Amino acid sequence: MLMPASTEFTTLCQSQIAMMAQVVGAESTAVYLAESWTERALPKLIPIAVYPPITDTAESSEPGSLVADKALPGTAVGKVGKQVSQSPQSPVLALDEAEVGLATQRLLLPYSSQSEQAMPQQLAIPLTHEGRVVGILVSRRTDRPWQANERDRLEECAQSLALACVLDQRGQWLQTQLSALNRLQTQQSDRFHELLHQLRNPLTALKTFGKLMAKRLAPGDRNQSIVLSMLRESDRMQDLLRYFDDTLEAADQTRTETLGSVPLLAASEDRDTTLEAEALPVKADSLTHFGGTLKIEPCSIRTLVAPLIDSLDALSEAADVRLHVLPPEHEVTVKADTHALTEIISILLENALKYSPSGSDIWLQWGLLHPHQPDREGIWVGDTGPGIPKADQPRIFDRHYRGIQAVGPTEGSGLGLAIAYDLAQEMAGSIEVHSPLADLPWSLPDRLPKLPHDRGTVFVIWLPRS
Repeated sequence: MLMPASTEFTTLCQSQIAMMAQVVGAESTAVYLAESWTERALPKLIPIAVYPPITDTAESSEPGSLVADKALPGTAVGKVGKQVSQSPQSPVLALDEAEVGLATQRLLLPYSSQSEQAMPQQLAIPLTHEGRVVGILVSRRTDRPWQANERDRLEECAQSLALACVLDQRGQWLQTQLSALNRLQTQQSDRFHELLHQLRNPLTALKTFGKLMAKRLAPGDRNQSIVLSMLRESDRMQDLLRYFDDTLEAADQTRTETLGSVPLLAASEDRDTTLEAEALPVKADSLTHFGGTLKIEPCSIRTLVAPLIDSLDALSEAADVRLHVLPPEHEVTVKADTHALTEIISILLENALKYSPSGSDIWLQWGLLHPHQPDREGIWVGDTGPGIPKADQPRIFDRHYRGIQAVGPTEGSGLGLAIAYDLAQEMAGSIEVHSPLADLPWSLPDRLPKLPHDRGTVFVIWLPRS
């Protein structure tokens, strides 16, 4: 069904038919929009513009505004919420089934088959676009027949108005869709904010319980490290929730500013103010990743991984996996964001634990020099798990891609490696994968036990040396 014409389209129609009436010498001209048009049923026609404009003492005259006192024969009532009807000042408005039939006939007969003498005083030209009739342009004069060149000019005007009508309808459809999408996104944002609020309460309680447990443990108790690891992970969760909250706030602000700058929405009649169209103010820096803007500075790898190792000791023991930490003899520092690098190493170690069966070996090593870029330091995270199929390796860092793991028993979202890869890129670094261990271009560390080379995976994080 045809949407009501916008004010802009009505104004355009009014100016075009006023100009064309002067060019072809028409006594009166009108534009109708068709609500529906089929081969078996006549359309409901809504007049939206007429020349000369119809005025009435009860209404102020505005472009495209039609005011009268009785319904038109063969037309629907209403133009953007206003009553329309016949007026003696514009006989063209008395459009009946004969004129509608004429417009239909003009779709089927070429100009050469219609003689100039056969043209009636009231000329009806359909507004068509891609075989669909969207309306009718009707022009009338009583002093002389229509000439072919005059009919051609009106035909050109009708084609332009048909295209403008289609664009107007598409614009209104997009406006409706954007408004609906905005309402949906607002509801989703509200739910996310509520979930964040509810998650903070149990997290705070868990941290409190952990602190109480740590106080009650005797010095030197072997469970002390487990409790401290719980507290560190609680702090990490709080940081992630804060990043989540910041990202939601940035997304809400961007959506609001974007909607305010979209021309379609700015021109809507139900908005109180008109905002100028401008480039969409997307705040890409605040939405790059969950951690916000990175702070690149010299970072000691030994200091950074120490708390991770404490946590991994307990997790590897529970998973019956042997964890090997292989630091170099010298201190290694890289240019990185501390939180981002911690997240990368955590993701790779957690993946190694998740996908390695009982009895596997996992190792963390750093201080590896890049063979072609001496200003790069490498961090290894390796395992003797089943490995990654060759077919999956080109897409292993794609978001939501899990490859063969998608049909396995281990659950996952396919986001961890993508997050790690993006964070490394933002720190001017990179991550590469080698699987099985036989494809590794370097020898395995001597401090590792003898490992099978027909399986396993090694991820290497390359970062600028500080």
